[in-house]
Amino acid sequence: MKITFYGSRGSIATPLLLNEYHKKTKAILNLYKDSQIKDIDDFFATLPLELSQIFGGNTACITIEDDGEDILILDAGSGLRELGRKYTSVNNKTFHILLSHFHWDHICGIPFFKPLYNPTNTIIFYSPNIDLIENLKRQQHPSHFPLSFDKLPAKKKFVILNEQNPYSLNGYKIFHIELNHPGGSTGYIISKDDKKVSYATDTEFTPENIDEKSLFFKACFESSDVLIMDTQYSLTEFFSKFDWGHTSSTMAVNLALEWRVKRLVLFHSDPEHTDEDMIKILRDAEEQIKQFNKRQLKIILAVEGHCIEI
Repeated sequence: MKITFYGSRGSIATPLLLNEYHKKTKAILNLYKDSQIKDIDDFFATLPLELSQIFGGNTACITIEDDGEDILILDAGSGLRELGRKYTSVNNKTFHILLSHFHWDHICGIPFFKPLYNPTNTIIFYSPNIDLIENLKRQQHPSHFPLSFDKLPAKKKFVILNEQNPYSLNGYKIFHIELNHPGGSTGYIISKDDKKVSYATDTEFTPENIDEKSLFFKACFESSDVLIMDTQYSLTEFFSKFDWGHTSSTMAVNLALEWRVKRLVLFHSDPEHTDEDMIKILRDAEEQIKQFNKRQLKIILAVEGHCIEI
């Protein structure tokens, strides 16, 4: 399976600010000035993580693909627009969009998803929420958007996930679980050919609610090849934001170790966090693993455009 990140920010899209761009550019130029490497491409290959890329400002959108025709899309945040640009001229394509919940940052890309404007395409939306259709229509009420959801030309289908759990989709097994978040949220465990990808964003894991369902969560997430998890806050930030519906990176690492996850992806980054803030959270998580002498867990920071293959 191939996992691609088109959006990994939380709460609201966060474009790179001019002062942040200037800061990065000046740092790169200063390094180049003192470098013995004059070939630009070779020089860029030596840059540290915080200067070699930007981490992106789009909100949640991830694709999962294999060798087949199916494209699974986890959430439809502003990153969905960038994904849709790849398929502007593609016809007769089916897209499967699994929605965690209906907060704006997870559905705002839908009106800008170009495949929805092609009548030959089929878009299938999945959620356990029985108000799935009404929630999508509400976003495109005339007060909010000039074109109603019903008028989008592509063929639209809707699957309410309920008793059939896991749901079977052309070789994929899609298991959904309820997560702790204001208004509710859904996590997904997707498996195929002995590979397992787990998606648990917009959820607040605390010692109290973990104790209530510890065996259940372990059974769901254990031995995931990749766990994409809400890590919106550092541990210090989390102490002042109880009941906001998000998890600290420290708790995510603890759980990933307990669940024997192979790769933990830090996801749903806070819109207030700069690239440097996110790198610090990544480094702190890596240091946390060393303290437990658990080096088999790999920590990855979700970055727009990056792919993971398993």
